[in-house]
Amino acid sequence: MGAPRESSSIPTYIESVEIGEPCSDTRGESGSDHEERRKAMNSADYEFEVYDSISRVDPGEWNSLRDAASDPFMDPNFIEAVEIGFAKACRFKHVIVRDRQRRPMAIACLSSYSIGGASLAKGRVQKILAGLERAAPWLFRSKLILCGLPVSAGQSHLRFAPEADRAAVLRCIDRVACQFARREWARLILFKEIDTAGCADLGPLESLGYRRADSFPMNRVEPGSRDFADYLSRYPSKKRRPIRRSQKRLPENGLRVVELFGRDGVADLYTEQVHCLYEAVANRSAVQFEQLPPEFPRELARRMPDNTVFTLIYRGEEIVGFSMSLLSETTFHGMVLGVDYEVNAEAELYFNLLYQSMDSAFRHGAQEICIGQTTDALKHDKLGCYQVPLSLYVKGGRWTMRAVLKAGFSSIFPPRPLLYPREEAQPNTDEPPAVTFPETADSAAVDVGAC
Repeated sequence: MGAPRESSSIPTYIESVEIGEPCSDTRGESGSDHEERRKAMNSADYEFEVYDSISRVDPGEWNSLRDAASDPFMDPNFIEAVEIGFAKACRFKHVIVRDRQRRPMAIACLSSYSIGGASLAKGRVQKILAGLERAAPWLFRSKLILCGLPVSAGQSHLRFAPEADRAAVLRCIDRVACQFARREWARLILFKEIDTAGCADLGPLESLGYRRADSFPMNRVEPGSRDFADYLSRYPSKKRRPIRRSQKRLPENGLRVVELFGRDGVADLYTEQVHCLYEAVANRSAVQFEQLPPEFPRELARRMPDNTVFTLIYRGEEIVGFSMSLLSETTFHGMVLGVDYEVNAEAELYFNLLYQSMDSAFRHGAQEICIGQTTDALKHDKLGCYQVPLSLYVKGGRWTMRAVLKAGFSSIFPPRPLLYPREEAQPNTDEPPAVTFPETADSAAVDVGAC
């Protein structure tokens, strides 16, 4: 695995490259902005290349379409950590779409991954599918083709050049996805975790047979505090007191907190025993899209040593709780956590890991702070989080699945309205509403792939 690849190291050859036939232009959207883009280009005929590994991609060309200050999820080092970590469970395709002048117009990551049938449903349908999956997992697990990576971080893995014709790009990406689905016998093709601005770009997918659905909303924290203590000072006393009592549980139980970056040798500290703490949380989660392999956190720490932050809670020399977060110059994303449930019952590890993560985000000066896609009520009531919507675009990979989606789309992909929009996230109100928190022993049985 080794050190991160230098941006100047361009491969001398490429393996498994597919050259797409030109995607002829059609006008995918109306308006003066699109017309200006059309006039700026000699032609909107595009071609694409498909790479089976991010190591075969020219990093300079790839990075030209991402903002390094705010976009760690399209960093080739992040993508390579995912490839290595999920090598046994996934296959990957990375696409560069270019115009006739060979200028990059878009980049995208695609992956094949299998999930349980209950992962995206909810309510009664979720319970039924979960029971059937336990009885016959081979029958109820579905292979998906994702325009994205199999890590739940609330992020899309598709980027456009400002002047790109969105409709022409999406026809290219769809062609690759459909070919990938046929080879993998995938039941669904899914563009995942699209924010509101991204949905405006992806509208042309509907003409290609995709339907838009709600994903789990992302919980965010209002930035601008110096640290967690400063953030907490804005709360009314009725809400500060239980948080401060929770924070005191750590020293009262002889626990200490250590914050390390990937560069501090965290990969060696992330043992199988530590990974079992993550699995304990994942196995209790009501929402379980992926199961992270232990190689992924290790590779991420090695390949993004200045962008990965690990908060470790020690009892003596034993790690009994941890969280892993990913940061850039302007963003902070809680990725995953794990706890020892016996210790959690006494010391509220889960809550304290969230407090420590928020403290790290504030001290870092993050302008965008994301704290996961589940346990919404707890995060809103206890931490003052608000939600932002995310969407999926879905179509069947086979005719049978297209028929199933036509008959039961809303049951498989139910609406997920925002319960806590931004205007409701007001931690400094005089009279906060009454809050009922879950039992401490079960409070960590929630997020998978997110804090």
